[in-house]
Amino acid sequence: MKIGQWDNLGRARALLQKQLGQLGTDEYASHVTVNSDNGRLRVLVACDVGVLDYSYSPVGPDPEGQWILRGQATRWGSVRGLRLVTDAQLDGDVETSRSVWRFVAEEPRIELSASSDDGDMAIEAALAFARACMQHAG
Repeated sequence: MKIGQWDNLGRARALLQKQLGQLGTDEYASHVTVNSDNGRLRVLVACDVGVLDYSYSPVGPDPEGQWILRGQATRWGSVRGLRLVTDAQLDGDVETSRSVWRFVAEEPRIELSASSDDGDMAIEAALAFARACMQHAG
């Protein structure tokens, strides 16, 4: 998935798209995680220059106040410790399956997981981001 396909970005979408345009980068895939307690976002973007790691959160303690987008880039040559792990289980009684995918990177620190309980869209998003990282990391 790419930034434009994420429904949960809210006002951060325009900021992210502007930043990617200013950088002049080609986006390969992105992944967005929302903290359900406070609404803060972590946005990871795999692009031609490396992995962009953004946080979108309130400037101060008031979640109704202004929010800020902060990010940093890790060049592909510096991305380290990528692992993609899966577990799948078949329930023979009803012939259904449950799968779990985990993508981990040591640098930058990334831990993503998606399971069949989360739905196909969540799995597709995690795997698209993992695939882009694994294809381009040095």
